[in-house]
Amino acid sequence: METTASADPALSSHMDRIAARLHVSPEFLRFLLVGGIAFFINQAALLLLYDVLPLLPAHNRDFDFGLFTHPDIRLLLASALAVEVAIVFKFYALENWTFRDRPRRGWGLARFLQFNATCIVSPIIVVTTVNVLTPVFGISPYISLSIGTVFGFLVNWAFSAYLIWPLARSEANAA
Repeated sequence: METTASADPALSSHMDRIAARLHVSPEFLRFLLVGGIAFFINQAALLLLYDVLPLLPAHNRDFDFGLFTHPDIRLLLASALAVEVAIVFKFYALENWTFRDRPRRGWGLARFLQFNATCIVSPIIVVTTVNVLTPVFGISPYISLSIGTVFGFLVNWAFSAYLIWPLARSEANAA
């Protein structure tokens, strides 16, 4: 089992008390907090990549994928990159705080790649939501991102809690 950086014990203790009052697991509460922070990181990255930094193609530039044409390639690229920035943060926070007490299987980079692969469903949901609701229905990309994030949350929890950082067998049997 690999060691991880220890989180602030006072914050963890406080989170444990809140979780007990809400009748949820402390890990679930920490997962929600990490997800909330990742959401804001995703929003900030989308803002920077789509509206601020002139690194990507111009707004509203069509891109032909052969089978379909996307009406705003900048939005597609910015939303995909913003999701990956949030995934990197989430892995670090989940690995070192949320699931820090669970056993680690394999090398850290392998877990990150596995986490990234299992997270693919949620980013697909998020990127698809942004790239359907915004150009088709005229909904702000930031609102679309929020809607997609809500749908992707449960998928992330299931993969994270039961596949990437599963409970030790004795803990799982006790639960």
